[in-house]
Amino acid sequence: MYEADDLENGCRVALKAMNAKEGVMTMSLRQVKREISIASSLKHDHIVQLIDVFAEGSSLVLVWELVQGPDLLDLLNACGGRMSEKQAAHYLLQLHKGVTFLHANNLCHRDLKPENCMIDSKTDKLVLIDFGLSKHLDSAVTLGVGTPDYMAPEMLGYNARGGAGQGRVHPGGGLSGAKQYDARAVDVWAMGVMLYLMVAGVYPFEDPNNPDNVACTLQNVRDGRIRPLPADVSHQCADLIVRMLHKKSHKRLTLEQLLDHPWLKINAPAGQDQQRKNSTKSGEMAKTAKRAASDFKRKSMGSAARKSTSALLEEVGAEPRKAKSSRSKSSKSSSAGFNKLMSSLKLF
Repeated sequence: MYEADDLENGCRVALKAMNAKEGVMTMSLRQVKREISIASSLKHDHIVQLIDVFAEGSSLVLVWELVQGPDLLDLLNACGGRMSEKQAAHYLLQLHKGVTFLHANNLCHRDLKPENCMIDSKTDKLVLIDFGLSKHLDSAVTLGVGTPDYMAPEMLGYNARGGAGQGRVHPGGGLSGAKQYDARAVDVWAMGVMLYLMVAGVYPFEDPNNPDNVACTLQNVRDGRIRPLPADVSHQCADLIVRMLHKKSHKRLTLEQLLDHPWLKINAPAGQDQQRKNSTKSGEMAKTAKRAASDFKRKSMGSAARKSTSALLEEVGAEPRKAKSSRSKSSKSSSAGFNKLMSSLKLF
C-alpha cells in the first residue's frame, strides 16, 4: 500500500498495486475480481471507498479512500492494551453499522478483525477495509477462511446444529462444507472476538500457555473454551460477549438483537438509537448502492486514461510530486494498458 496525491481532485489517496504479467496476477485473480466488484458496489460512511482502478505498465492499481489514522489494533495498543467499555461500545457500534450495510447488500466480510478497521484520527470514525475474502451471502460455502483468532466454529467444520461436520477440499482454497453456513453469524462471531479483545486485552481462545500455537487456538474455538474475562469487566459486557460467541450459530445473537442488549444501552444509548434508525433504512440503502455500482464502473472506465503521478510510487517508492497540467504521452499508453489488462482479466 502507498499513500499518494490525487492531483485532479486535490486529495490524498491510498494505492494498492498488484503486479500482472501476461494477464496473470501475482495474487488470486478470483480474489482481485471479487474485491473490485464488491468494493465498487458499496458506498457507506463506515466502509472504505474504492475510487478508481487503472493499469500502469504490468501493474493493476486500485485507488482507495485514504483513512489517516491507526488501525483498531494499533489504537488498542496505544491505550495500553485495553479500552474502557464505553470506548469499546463506541467502536463496536460503528463496526455494526458497516457490517449491517454489508449484510443488507447480501454480502459478508468473513475477515473482520481490528487490523481491518481503520480509525480516522480527526473524526474518530471507524472505517472497514479489505474485502478480499468477502462474498455474497448465498455463495459463502468455503470453510477455513479468515484469520484463526477470529474464526467461528462452523468455519472449522463444526456443525452449527451441534456436531462435528465433514469438510472437503475446495478447488479455490480452504474447505467446502456439505451445507452452507450462515455467513452473517460468522461476522457476528468475529465482532464478539473483537469486543473481547478490546475490553480484556487478550484473545478469547488463545492458550495462555501456548500463545503462538494456532492449533491450540483452533481447538479451543471448536470446543468453545473461552478464557475467563478480567474481574473488572461488567456482567453486562460479559453476557453480551458470551451471546455473540455462542458455539451454535443458530443460537448466536443477530446484529439486530445485539442492539437490544442492555450493555449497549448503558454504554452508548445515543449511538444505539441512531443505529436503529440506520438499520431500518438498510433496504433502501442497498438499492442505492446497487444503482451506484453501474455508475462507478462507467466512471472508472471513462477515467482510466487520466495521468496519475501517484502510480509512480508503486515502482520507485518515492513521495508524490506535482505533475504538469498538460497530459503526457504516457497517459495514452496507460489507457491502452488499462483496457488491455481489463480485457485479459475480465474484471468488469
